[in-house]
Amino acid sequence: MLCNLFKNALFLWDKIEYIAPDQGFQSWSGNAELDGAVRTYGERHIPSGEEKQQANEAILDLLRRPLPAWFYVKDIPARLRYTIYPKKFDPETWDRLTSEKLAQPIGDGFQTSAPLGLTIMSILADCCAGSQKRLVTDEAASYSALDHYLATIGGAELGKFDKSSERLVTISLRIMNFQNVPLAKLVKLREKEGSRRGAHLTVLRHGYLKKVEEYGEKLVQAKTKRDAREIERVFEQEMRKDLDLLQDELKDEAKKVFFSAEMATAAIGLAGALVHPSVGFLLGGKLLCGGALYRKKVEYRSARNKTLKGHAMSWFYSMKRLQVV
Repeated sequence: MLCNLFKNALFLWDKIEYIAPDQGFQSWSGNAELDGAVRTYGERHIPSGEEKQQANEAILDLLRRPLPAWFYVKDIPARLRYTIYPKKFDPETWDRLTSEKLAQPIGDGFQTSAPLGLTIMSILADCCAGSQKRLVTDEAASYSALDHYLATIGGAELGKFDKSSERLVTISLRIMNFQNVPLAKLVKLREKEGSRRGAHLTVLRHGYLKKVEEYGEKLVQAKTKRDAREIERVFEQEMRKDLDLLQDELKDEAKKVFFSAEMATAAIGLAGALVHPSVGFLLGGKLLCGGALYRKKVEYRSARNKTLKGHAMSWFYSMKRLQVV
């Protein structure tokens, strides 16, 4: 699940931040490929004192309400417990949780029940994200159930996690017939994007992200599953048409270059150089042909990049052209 979450992040965002107890913390999942990608494209977020205090106030507000038995850690089996690094929260938070028998110290951390652990981590993530960052998780189903429960008891509201981006990316992958893209391939793509000549790929990714966010907001507003399915159907239809238009426009640009008068002149120069192999004419022919071809190459690249920028599916189209996926 965590690997899929990070792959989705590489398709969309410049970086993905994760909450860490301190700057020395190293993410470790047991998957060397995933851990390497996180080190390169992930960024630690160390909760500030203000963020910890905001979370503490929200958690204390939650504790003023009656809580279910399965929030208390005492009789929870080990497999249903959740371990948290203590530095992520304010000491007052741990004092209150332990005094209420909602947390127990263990080794260098604290254990809670899984539901309570997810709840307080959601509250902290919401405080850290502010209004400009999107919340993502590989525990979306658990958070959704908790959010529904807390709403029934009038408890703290959890941060709203993005559950739509992955579905929209999956639709886009299906359009391109990309099957189960390996993480290593995505890392390779992002390395190309970070190279000296890869700035245009960032522009294309941002263009696609804008379209995903547009439809993601529509999915958030969907009142029924039927509404959500219709929004996804329209998204897929728009993306298929966008890809068809992109391919047609790129073909048109190529034809303009191939059938231009300057290309015809270059072709004649090249033919003359081959028919008359005198040194002077051959050099002249090379200069004529090379200069015209170079100018047309620059013009075509410029026109092509302009066309690509106008289409959301250019990001995925470029992946195929680069043979990354």
